[in-house]
Amino acid sequence: MTYFVIGAGGFLGSTLVKYLQQQGEEVYYSKRSVGAGDSANACALNITDATQFTSVKAKPDVVINCASALPDPYKVFNDPAYLEQLFSTNVLGGANIMNWAAAEKIPRVINCSTLVVVGKPWPVPLKEGEKTYPKGGHVGYSASKLSQELVMSSIAEANGLSLLHLRISALYGPGMKAGGILHKLIGQAAAKENINLTNGNRVSFDFLHVDDAVKAIAHLAKLDEWPEQVINLASGEEITLMELAEVICEQTGCSKEKIINKDDPHFSSRAKVDISLLEKYLQGSGINTGLFRQKVKSVVE
Repeated sequence: MTYFVIGAGGFLGSTLVKYLQQQGEEVYYSKRSVGAGDSANACALNITDATQFTSVKAKPDVVINCASALPDPYKVFNDPAYLEQLFSTNVLGGANIMNWAAAEKIPRVINCSTLVVVGKPWPVPLKEGEKTYPKGGHVGYSASKLSQELVMSSIAEANGLSLLHLRISALYGPGMKAGGILHKLIGQAAAKENINLTNGNRVSFDFLHVDDAVKAIAHLAKLDEWPEQVINLASGEEITLMELAEVICEQTGCSKEKIINKDDPHFSSRAKVDISLLEKYLQGSGINTGLFRQKVKSVVE
């Protein structure tokens, strides 16, 4: 089976390419720019420019899109230039991928989307069929990914392509970009600083190890069909902010007495993700997307 991974320069894409190569698969991949360390199967590709797809020589059985413009915490959601960047990469880029796949008669595409297409606070449990109406500080990113799903699905339907959207939860693992709550807590615990939490018992997360994510993607790519077009790709484990701080303290040797928390009884933001569909597709594969307390050691140590 032949794969073409788009966005191989990112955290998820680079990990996926490495995993597929280790499995002995025939893998082609694209990045914004290629260098001396890339294989002969690599190509430079800016997905926002449809003309660049003419240089892609891969004729894969499946395309896996890992390319994405991600939210930037230093930019405001109503910044036109920022919105243009998000929508150009996520929506226009997604359309270009599907148009190219249709023209080259590539029958199957997997698109890596995100759970934040559903506005927070999330319903409990969060299922694939929930109404999607994102809002808040990352609305630009969330809306661009939801628009990506809609546009890519319409092109797939019009051209008879099989398309699967994977709504991915919070990825972590070795090589992850610095920033976010995991790095913040690890840094504070390692420095034996006080860990000040707000709503530690009323905010929760679903963390998915990147190694589990790529194993699941590779498994799904090999299946003959995807009756459902959207699948939650998550751990299915809900861990509160307080539990997260305690786990990190345990693994860094920091005293839990350093954790200082203040809860607002009127606030709640939970991440309890329903992965029933995922488990159905992964049945018999041996892939377990849970076990956060064991796997988080890969970024703590």
